[in-house]
Amino acid sequence: MSRKNKLLMDAGVYSIASILTQAVTLLAAILTRRFLGPTQMGIWSLLQVILVYSAYTGLGVSEAISREIPYYRGQGDERTAKEIKDVIFTFSLLTTFALSAAVMVYALWKADDLRPEVFFGLLFTAVLVILQKISNLNIAFLRGYKFFSLASKQMILSSIVNALLVAFLSMRNKIYGFLWAMCLSFIFNIVYISAHHRFGFRWNMNWKRTWALIEYGFPLMVVGLMGTVFLTIDKLMIAKFLGFKELGIYSVAILTYTYLVTVPNAIGIVLIPNLHEKFGESKEVGDLKEYLEKSCGVFGEIMPLLIAGGWFFIPYFARWVLPDYLESIEPMRTLILSSYFLALTQPHSYFIAVIRKQILLLPVISIACFLAFTANLWTIKHGYGILGVSAATTLVVFIRYAATYFLASKYLCTVREAWQGFFVKIARFILMLAMLLVLKSLFPGAERSFVKSVAQWGMFAVASLPFLLRLNKEVGFLSVVRAHWASGVFVKKGEDGV
Repeated sequence: MSRKNKLLMDAGVYSIASILTQAVTLLAAILTRRFLGPTQMGIWSLLQVILVYSAYTGLGVSEAISREIPYYRGQGDERTAKEIKDVIFTFSLLTTFALSAAVMVYALWKADDLRPEVFFGLLFTAVLVILQKISNLNIAFLRGYKFFSLASKQMILSSIVNALLVAFLSMRNKIYGFLWAMCLSFIFNIVYISAHHRFGFRWNMNWKRTWALIEYGFPLMVVGLMGTVFLTIDKLMIAKFLGFKELGIYSVAILTYTYLVTVPNAIGIVLIPNLHEKFGESKEVGDLKEYLEKSCGVFGEIMPLLIAGGWFFIPYFARWVLPDYLESIEPMRTLILSSYFLALTQPHSYFIAVIRKQILLLPVISIACFLAFTANLWTIKHGYGILGVSAATTLVVFIRYAATYFLASKYLCTVREAWQGFFVKIARFILMLAMLLVLKSLFPGAERSFVKSVAQWGMFAVASLPFLLRLNKEVGFLSVVRAHWASGVFVKKGEDGV
């Protein structure tokens, strides 16, 4: 199978698995919000911030999983790739144990000042950060070694197990049952992956190799950390200035946004090791241009369809399933617009990291964080609430995309070509937004009618059909699917061993 076809198949299969996973996760999230209520949901959202930031305790060494390992494997250097794997495993666990101890000490120190749900939540979180790290390392190695078939199966089964555990345990025990469900879910991931593929981890404290990985990965980690700050700063500011209830209501907007970015995230997971492997083989920047253009083309046409689905279907389902969260509808519609620009940002960020210019991403994300904080604070202080926060976030995501796009274009094309490509993507966004607003005005009361919601999305999809047909002509995804379907081998096995 050619590299292009393998990439398309892996991206397609992994994206479908991600969508199915997120569908199950969405169901679990809805049940969680019904069982916990806005206040306890707000507490979990705050605890979740610790889990998110725990990913950065390794000082960037885990960035090598999807970057340095494929790079050396592309050069045929399996020995170095194996050594990197063991060093990452060892260093990541040691730093995670340190964070877990710190969280537990803080909880015990502040026990008298914390409400019970927060105190016990922190104790659970101290355990969760360890289980999450081991689980995430196993999953990351599956992706880094391009075992996307097994990774897809694990992802779907994990979401089903998590949904069942959440539904069963949180229904009666509220947030405490939910926290137990999260622990058991991570344990399932670890056991399932170990049962199907053993990476043979060995403790290896090679400080020279560790330091080399930190030198490479630390800038990427800082970029990722600041990216996390950028994506969570709205949560933190809402919790600080508006309260847990408002944060719980806003969580519906975040939930929808998270679901929509599943596709670009999944494609990115497949794209990253392929980019690094290709660059390891040829060392030619120009060889990556086609990857970048086609991935951006896919995002530019797929994201409008997903955003339209959120615009037209979520209000209907929220009215029947989450009536306590209806205030989140308009903030949700505003926030998910930013997923268009976030999807387009990703390939350009990956490209900059592949060519070893990741340090240039630091000023971009630093300015974006400052703008996000300033814009969110301004909207909150002027009484615009969570709707203002969502609008400010979308605006800053666009600014971040523009900066990253032109930074990457500097190494790929002329200034004129860069501006032409930029205006094409902006025009597509404006067209998408105009279609959404027109269809919303043409179907008043669609939030109460499933038929009207389907009609809205269907008309949007029909109007988008010419763009999709052009995309298929350029990428050729359907021809690849037909060829493999006809051969009776839709997902080809025989992935390389470790």
